[in-house]
Amino acid sequence: MIHSTKKPLFAVVATAIILGGTIIVSNAPSSSSAERTRAPQAAVESQSRPAGELRKATFGGGCFWCTEAYYQQLQGVYSVTSGYSGGKKENPTYEEVCGGITGHAEVIHLEYDPKEISYAELLEVFWKTHDPTTLNQQGADIGTQYRSVVFHHDEEQKQQAEELKTKLNQSGAFAAPIVTEISPFEKFHAAEQYHQDYYERNPSQGYCRAVIGPKLEKFRQVFQSKLKGADEGAAETESAADHDSTDWSEVNWKEKLTPEQYHVTRNAGTEKPFANEYWDNKSHGVYHCVCCRLPLFHSTTKYKSGTGWPSFYQPVDEKHVSEHEDRKLFSVRVETRCARCEAHLGHVFEDGPHPTGLRYCMNSAALHFVEKEPDSDTTE
Repeated sequence: MIHSTKKPLFAVVATAIILGGTIIVSNAPSSSSAERTRAPQAAVESQSRPAGELRKATFGGGCFWCTEAYYQQLQGVYSVTSGYSGGKKENPTYEEVCGGITGHAEVIHLEYDPKEISYAELLEVFWKTHDPTTLNQQGADIGTQYRSVVFHHDEEQKQQAEELKTKLNQSGAFAAPIVTEISPFEKFHAAEQYHQDYYERNPSQGYCRAVIGPKLEKFRQVFQSKLKGADEGAAETESAADHDSTDWSEVNWKEKLTPEQYHVTRNAGTEKPFANEYWDNKSHGVYHCVCCRLPLFHSTTKYKSGTGWPSFYQPVDEKHVSEHEDRKLFSVRVETRCARCEAHLGHVFEDGPHPTGLRYCMNSAALHFVEKEPDSDTTE
């Protein structure tokens, strides 16, 4: 987004979501008088909840087209408006802000219900979806208008932001120190109407299709449990894990399973790599325990590990997979089992991709795959 003519892909660090790729630029919309009409103030106010139940938050993480698309997905967020904060000029235009002459930053201004999502969780999303270590820069976007900034609305927000920033710096989560500005909120100016709901209204536009879309898909994978509609899915998987009355220790597994399934799940066997059912499966759906049908892994967390076995970087729910020390093969490994029926699944290793750094290396014979259309099942 360089002075209203280009919107390059912003950079992200290794500890944040892996959203890198080739920098792609596209023509931004023209700024005719009609397009420059401000978003009505009603767009800033919640349309679905009483204002008294909602709180405000304001974040700047570079391009507001991307940031807006992320926060609109979150459960408990009821309005997101793109705009400008932190400057001195009243009612700045997009061209003025992009020129770096007003002191404003591109921000998103949102309203959220703290009973559904906390400010700390909003901060987590903020710091994981942009690079907070580059001063006045996000990738090829350079200038104070692209600075990393948290505009706090009260002392509690200020304290939480400063504490988390300090913890992240002390932990070495990023390769360089975080330079995010933490300043008091003063005023918000809604951006021109054509900037609002940009990705939602322009999904087939070149920049949206090539840049925002792929990043948004990865965002959904990382923050799966925080997305709108996730509660229903969590309730379903919790019910499956915690409220089943079957005594799994009494099941005759030899009758229920194939010889290979029995060998793998009940005798901790291992199937051959590159010659099993799911190692190269690319279909969308959920992988369940072959013995008790407990949901274990979602296809969006599956990745090509090169090992010849289906590999995932995180389970549907950590409670559904138990870990046990395995000292066979003259080494210490971490065995994974189904938390409900104790079926042997495989092993977990610490050489996986971000965001978890884990590789759940599973046996296909321990899994039952249920194919589903994308977004057709809230448990995903």
